[in-house]
Amino acid sequence: MKMGRSLNIWLTQTGESFPLDDKNQKMRTGILADHLRSRGHSVLWWGSAFDHLSKRWVFKEDSDFVVRRGLRIKAIKGIGYRKNLTFLRFLDHRIIAWKFGTLARNESKPDIIIASTPSYDLAYEAVKFARSENIPVLVDIRDEWPDSFFNFPIFTRLPLWFQRIIRFAFYHEFSMIRKTMQMADGLTAMMDAFIRWGLKYAGRARTSRDKVFYIGSQRDSSSYEIPNKIHGYTLEGKFVVTFIGTFGIYNNPGILIDCAARVSDRNILFVLAGDGDLFNEMKKRGSSLPNVILPGWLNQEEIISLLRRSRIGACPATMIREAFPNKVFTYLSAGLPIVSAWRGELKEIIEKYHIGFYFPPNDVAALEGCIKELCNNSALYEEMATNARRVFSSMFDADNIYEEFCGHIENMAGNNYINSESCL
Repeated sequence: MKMGRSLNIWLTQTGESFPLDDKNQKMRTGILADHLRSRGHSVLWWGSAFDHLSKRWVFKEDSDFVVRRGLRIKAIKGIGYRKNLTFLRFLDHRIIAWKFGTLARNESKPDIIIASTPSYDLAYEAVKFARSENIPVLVDIRDEWPDSFFNFPIFTRLPLWFQRIIRFAFYHEFSMIRKTMQMADGLTAMMDAFIRWGLKYAGRARTSRDKVFYIGSQRDSSSYEIPNKIHGYTLEGKFVVTFIGTFGIYNNPGILIDCAARVSDRNILFVLAGDGDLFNEMKKRGSSLPNVILPGWLNQEEIISLLRRSRIGACPATMIREAFPNKVFTYLSAGLPIVSAWRGELKEIIEKYHIGFYFPPNDVAALEGCIKELCNNSALYEEMATNARRVFSSMFDADNIYEEFCGHIENMAGNNYINSESCL
């Protein structure tokens, strides 16, 4: 429990659903907001009137309302978009960032701002506003965008001369990222690689103001009865391999469908929950396989039910990349061994603590071997499941992570640290 004065704290985040009811699964900003509220602070969350995950409008105009005591929402209307990789999304985020710069001037000055990137343009406007008002500001790095764009196959397959032209066209975007990192009083991130990435742009060494706080997950404390079916599909008695997330370029679950076709003679069921740009393609590919289920987006209760019936949490990847997918924390909260194609910290943790297997991106034979090994070797499975629960409790329990995160925010605001070397 917090000691000291109550703070007025701003959070900026456009990629998460607002916590309008208990059925929405809370992500990093939502969980952080709850913990800040519980410590007596007032939180203003600046976000989008358009829900990035469901691609639906939550509000038809700029909206300002109190969700619950201590948490106020500022939903800014852009133009919306149907796909993640589209110019409309770029324009939507730029409009929201521009409108924030105007609306922020009409609000009571906060004690500190935590600006999430992406979206990097909103983070830039938030940091620029903080500097102009002498407000401490932390940048919370969620992705290496726009750098990560240049790892997409759509870009790497282009002729080298054309790649250079596109990079030059992104000059202003890279400049915004650089200035954002340089002006920030401190950097936080969900993994160490992102801190290093931010510091490279900031052009400085790491200090005590730069810290990793894993996204984590909240422990399942619900007591309702677990249904045997999800969206009409029976799960009981099956060895369930689960994927939960956005069907996109990085998180393409197609390899799981390929794997399902190879083990169709076994009692292994693949549940691919979520939506995204590739959902229709995955639905078509999996339609002929009786051991593949694609239920679409699930609410919090449905996710908990699925996890309780699952045996493995899957994290496919289409290319070699260091990242720590959010879904890992959700899987571990349910004590599920992980099969993952992601490199970096996640691979190191999987191997160090023996909580699952790594397989190379797009290697369906290796993935099949990992799943069969866990399905056939009950002793190994139980060992990895026990380890998964232990690792979650010691490293990824959101209650512990976000209490530490709140303490860091309070220290930054309490010390009223302002980056005197930063410039606009």
